[in-house]
Amino acid sequence: MKRLAGSFTLTTISAYLSFILLGLGGGLLGVAWPAMQISFNQPIDAMAVILGASTVGYLIASFGSGIVVSRLGYGRMFIAALILMSFGWLGFAFVPSWGLVIAISFVGAFGTALLDAGLNAYMAAHHSAREMNWLHACFGIGITIAPLIMTAAVTGAGWQFGYLVVACCSMLLLSLFIISRKRWLSPITIASSGVAINRRRALKDTLRSPLVWLSILLFAVYAGVEILPGNWGYSLFTEVRNMPPELAGFWISFYWGSFTIGRLFFGAIMPKLSPVGLQRGCVAGLLFGGILFWWNPSITVGIAGLVILGFSQAPLFPLFVLNTPRMFGEERASYAIGFQLAGAGVGIALLPSIVGLLAATRTLVIMPPFLVGMVILLIIISEALNYFTSGKSQQVVVQGAGD
Repeated sequence: MKRLAGSFTLTTISAYLSFILLGLGGGLLGVAWPAMQISFNQPIDAMAVILGASTVGYLIASFGSGIVVSRLGYGRMFIAALILMSFGWLGFAFVPSWGLVIAISFVGAFGTALLDAGLNAYMAAHHSAREMNWLHACFGIGITIAPLIMTAAVTGAGWQFGYLVVACCSMLLLSLFIISRKRWLSPITIASSGVAINRRRALKDTLRSPLVWLSILLFAVYAGVEILPGNWGYSLFTEVRNMPPELAGFWISFYWGSFTIGRLFFGAIMPKLSPVGLQRGCVAGLLFGGILFWWNPSITVGIAGLVILGFSQAPLFPLFVLNTPRMFGEERASYAIGFQLAGAGVGIALLPSIVGLLAATRTLVIMPPFLVGMVILLIIISEALNYFTSGKSQQVVVQGAGD
């Protein structure tokens, strides 16, 4: 595997800043939604419409990211992604109608997926596990700050101002990518690896592997579990647990803060630990934190569960991504990672949407037990994937390439 271990070049700095930006964008909706709901006169479960439109855009871009990067290269693809993201957030800031919110959600998510999938594939191919974890720690930094930005916006200038701030950050980062566009390494393709097979065949063979589909399901469930407290925790605290809005916004930010601290911590010690052992320990921590969050005999216990949730899930996504080249081969990793991130996009939209639909009839009390059920499902899927891939990385590659 080709690596640039530990080198803080313009490209790595751009990648880290990009994930801060992705975190900023990902942490706004949950806090903004109660105010948006009033602005557009929509029911509580209408968030599912935004998430659905975003998922369609994210899915299309994620599934196509491997093909796009093979034709445009990383630099030009990232520039296109940031243009679309900036347009999406500016649209949210100035949109006059609910219908346009849906259309803009699609466009912004399309750009987000290109940037997300491309950077994950690039870092998995050229950087170490520690650097990958730090990349995702940067996402945590952004998503920790986002609720504070939006809480200040909602209680001051209006929720639109929160999106305007992030749009300005996106346009600043776009200028950095324009400067660094020629410094990104070329993608590892089937042709460059010396394997006589075309892109269409590589795409087809990747999709043939049942383990690819199992990994897609893993990403969907994990991503949904990660985003649930961020999307619905603020509403749960203010509408069900009678917490003041400013305090609720602080604790959602603290949830993402524990997530970020966890990524920094595990990034430092990850090389010394067994990946499978770390994964199992963190998933067990997720279950424990989810149970405390659901039980909630006092606000202190409920918040403790929320913090444990954030800290425990910190290294899981980077671990899942880093395992992809070993499972399916470096030549097919960009395709597989695109599919996995598409699965994550589905999970991010589907699980909160289900909670919204259930809350429309049963109130948001349903969210914590639903989250615990999804954690149990995550444990089952991750153990199944570990069982089928343990010590069989090379075999998986052969099966993926064969008839």
